[in-house]
Amino acid sequence: MSTRRPPIPAHLRLQALTTLIAVLTSGCLGHHYDVSRGELERLAQQPPQTRGQNIYAVQQFTTDSEPEATGPWYPPQEGAPPPGYSMGLHGYWVPDFYIDFGAPYYDPPVYTRPSVHDASPVSGNVSGVGSAGSSSSSGSVGNVGNVGEAIVVVIVIGVVVGIALAATEGARYEGAVAVHPQHPVHLWHRNGRQSTVGLDQLTPDQLGDVERATLSGREGAGMWLRGAAPLNRAGFSYQFGAGEDRLALPGGENPRSLGFRFALGYYPVKQFGLLTDTRLQTGDFNGGSFYNVRLGLEAQWFPLAIWRLHLGPFVGGGQSWSASEGGALPTTSGARPYVSFGAIAEIEIATRLGLTFRWNQDWLPTATPNTRDMISSWSVGLSVY
Repeated sequence: MSTRRPPIPAHLRLQALTTLIAVLTSGCLGHHYDVSRGELERLAQQPPQTRGQNIYAVQQFTTDSEPEATGPWYPPQEGAPPPGYSMGLHGYWVPDFYIDFGAPYYDPPVYTRPSVHDASPVSGNVSGVGSAGSSSSSGSVGNVGNVGEAIVVVIVIGVVVGIALAATEGARYEGAVAVHPQHPVHLWHRNGRQSTVGLDQLTPDQLGDVERATLSGREGAGMWLRGAAPLNRAGFSYQFGAGEDRLALPGGENPRSLGFRFALGYYPVKQFGLLTDTRLQTGDFNGGSFYNVRLGLEAQWFPLAIWRLHLGPFVGGGQSWSASEGGALPTTSGARPYVSFGAIAEIEIATRLGLTFRWNQDWLPTATPNTRDMISSWSVGLSVY
C-alpha cells in the first residue's frame, strides 16, 4: 500500500499564492521620502540657502506612517523675481541654480487664493516663502515524492516573495533629492511627537530627540530627483536564484536537475555580509526520484567593483539531507555535512537590487570512496538589499 499523501487541491494552492502575492504587493511607493538623523545633522551645518540642493533620502511606501500635510505656498507677487531667484513651476520663485535641475519630479501644489510671495535675495537669509514654525525521511518512493512536493511548495513561495521584493525595491528611489531652501521638514521625535520646520530654519539644537525626518514631494515648490545612489548592500538582504545543481550518489550517479537557492541575512557594511543559505533540488532521473536539501551559513565579500559590475568570493557550510529510490537510482537516505565556496558576479540594477551569477563548488568531507567528494553547480538570481 502506498504511503503517499494526497496532493494539495489545485484551487487551494492557487488561493494561497494569490493571497500571498496580494499581501506582498499591497504597499505602493509614495511621495514621502525618509531622511536619516545623520543626514539632518549634516544639513543643519550647511548654509541655509544651499541646504536643499543635495539631500540623501529614501522613498517610503504609502503604508508607512505619514506626517500631517502642510498647505500650499502662496503664489509669488507680480513682477520679476528678486536677485538670485528665477521663475519656477507654477510661478514659484526658486534659486537660480535650481533651473539647471529642470522641472521638478513632483509638481508643487497650487495655491488658489491670491496673496503675497515674500522672498529676499539669496545672499541674505531667505524667509517667508513657506517656512513653517517648529512642530527527516524513510526512503520509500512515496515519501521521496511527498518531500519533493513540499520542496516545490517552498520554492514557489520563495520565488513569489523574491519577485515581490525585487519589484518594489527595484523601483524604490534612494539617492539625492533637491527641494526649495525653505521646504517643510517633518521631524519625528523619540516620544512619538511630530513637528515641522522650514529647511532653512533647521538648527542642531532642534535635533536633540529627533530620530528621522520626512520630506514630501507634494509640498513646497515640489521635489527634484537628482540621481539614484550606487548599489548599497548595508542592511538586511534576501537572495534567490535558480540554476543547475547536482546530487552525489553511490556508484558514480550524479543526477542533475534545476535547483533553487534562497538566502536571508545581513550586511553590516556594503562589501561584506553573513547569510542563512538554503538550496533545494528535487526531480526524477533514470526512472527514479530524488531530493536534496542543503541548509547552512554563508559569508560573502565583494572587494572589486568595475562600474556596475561587482566581483567577490563566498564561503559557507552546513548540513544536507537527501534521498533517492526507484529506477536505476540507488536507494539512499541520510544527512551529511558540506562545505561550499565559489565566486559571485553581481550587476547593479538599482540601489537595493542586483543581478547575480554564482559558480559554486561543494566539498563533501564524509563522502565514501564510491561517491564523489566535489560537486559543482551554478545559478542566476536576484539579490534584494
